[in-house]
Amino acid sequence: MKLGLTLGSLRLTVRDAISRASTVGLAAFDVDATRGEVTSDLSHTGRRDFRRYAHSCGMEIIGLGGDFGQDFSQEGTDKLFEKTKRLIDLATDLRASVVTTRIGRIPVEEKGKEWERIKEVMDELGAYAERYERLLATYIGETEPARLKGFLMSLKTEAVRVCYEPSLLILRGLDPVETVHELGNYVVHAHARDVQKGEKGYIETIPGEGVVPFRDYILALYEVGYQGYHMIKKEGGDGRIEGIIKAKEFMETLL
Repeated sequence: MKLGLTLGSLRLTVRDAISRASTVGLAAFDVDATRGEVTSDLSHTGRRDFRRYAHSCGMEIIGLGGDFGQDFSQEGTDKLFEKTKRLIDLATDLRASVVTTRIGRIPVEEKGKEWERIKEVMDELGAYAERYERLLATYIGETEPARLKGFLMSLKTEAVRVCYEPSLLILRGLDPVETVHELGNYVVHAHARDVQKGEKGYIETIPGEGVVPFRDYILALYEVGYQGYHMIKKEGGDGRIEGIIKAKEFMETLL
């Protein structure tokens, strides 16, 4: 297992964040592709130049973030469907293996009208991703793990999987270690993000300084055959590189 970075963890331009991450020995990154410097509006020349820049820094482009603030459990997702397809195209050009998204809450009633509507959309998107040998990974936590797995197993496509973030499960009162075993090889992308208890609930902190049981969590991923990157992620704070270095050093003691 190897370490990477979610570029938004640094409060820098995308290229500056790539350069800074490479200087501390991180080998890969994922990046929000819904806004900013890297989106589906990027020209073919821009895509080629960005890919070359990342490689010149010794960095691999692993994933593109595709959370547009809407999910597929809602009605009227035609625009979201098209936006997600365009991100799959972008991922193909950038050689990124994963596009992360939000399926949304899976209905309790299996094979009901809402279930079938979401299933049809995800089957079509998954088939599109498969055509280009990409994966579409849904964020964890919006649906109980067993129901989510049941839904994924019902799909005709094998390209729709899970982006795992243990801190999100803790926020919902779930065990992030047990859930790894429950989802098994559906986990294809993993964020290393941590939280700690504050006066008004959980607050984000540097990986290794909170309540996420990283040692047992990483062991569980190993046991289910996960061989991907652990992407260090910290959305809050000032984005200083010192926190990322500290998280990297902690994660290296576990891998």
